[in-house]
Amino acid sequence: MMKIIQKIFNRETISYLIFGALTTLVDLIIFWICDRVGLYVAASNIIANIGAVIFAFFVNKIFVFLSTSWNPMVVAKEIFLFFSGRLITILIQTLLLVLLVDILGFDAFICKLITTVLVVISNYFISKKAVFTVSDR
Repeated sequence: MMKIIQKIFNRETISYLIFGALTTLVDLIIFWICDRVGLYVAASNIIANIGAVIFAFFVNKIFVFLSTSWNPMVVAKEIFLFFSGRLITILIQTLLLVLLVDILGFDAFICKLITTVLVVISNYFISKKAVFTVSDR
């Protein structure tokens, strides 16, 4: 049982939770501002995610997955994979928000919070398994 707990709660997952929370905060603040100025929910989500993804790339690379290579080819590959993975989860989240908010009439901010949980979990596995594995750690 201790091995399972240690495997789940290690430096990487704890730092991902911390920086994931900060990334989520960036995302939610930008989304809230966009929503308050009256932007369409899909536009608000995309704008918020762009800001959050840029922030997330650097904190994930440096602090979470300890990817140390700044070789332009390695970084270019990481950026491509990172943004590709995030694009998939952003599209899924945006479609869910349109369904929940625009079609079913639920509160935009509450739906954003709920769908963000799914996105954070998905993004961790995408980053761990597909993105930050190319670097020479």
